[in-house]
Amino acid sequence: MSRRIVIEMQGVDKRRLAEVWARMRQGEKLVGDDTYLGRSMADHPEWFPIFETMDVLAGDDRQPSGEDPFEHLTFHLIVGSQIFHRSPDEAETFYRLRLRAGDDPHEIVHMMIAVFQRHLAWAAEHPTADGRPHIDLKAYGQTLKVLWALKHKKLWERLGFDEAPAVHGKTIRRRSK
Repeated sequence: MSRRIVIEMQGVDKRRLAEVWARMRQGEKLVGDDTYLGRSMADHPEWFPIFETMDVLAGDDRQPSGEDPFEHLTFHLIVGSQIFHRSPDEAETFYRLRLRAGDDPHEIVHMMIAVFQRHLAWAAEHPTADGRPHIDLKAYGQTLKVLWALKHKKLWERLGFDEAPAVHGKTIRRRSK
């Protein structure tokens, strides 16, 4: 018997995405969180046509692959904010150490998204006494700490993958150190 958990979470507002996309297209400099949001959008050229029409189209954003670009960008923004604000501290350390180990920056964010989603699911399954989910950032940080020293293949295996998954259909080549 398989249990399914549905987690409702506030995503990045499409109006904000449309504004950031328009400013990027006009060559304007982005500041603050918009910088990371713009970089996250730029990291996903397969979704550029969606970004071009997001202020016009409404409804279900799920792609035939099952992925929702806006949900995915929300996770990119969450993890990017964790790294930038060092909240938890281990987020920035994990990112820096994985870069030093030769991992691709986009893939590192995907590693962190995979870890964060597991902690989010655990929080949904184990609500606090008042019935609300609570993400234990200390436990999340400890998980990152356990993973940051692992070899690339071993890290993905610990996350439940036989091999590193393709990032948006593309196999990421590791950088030379």
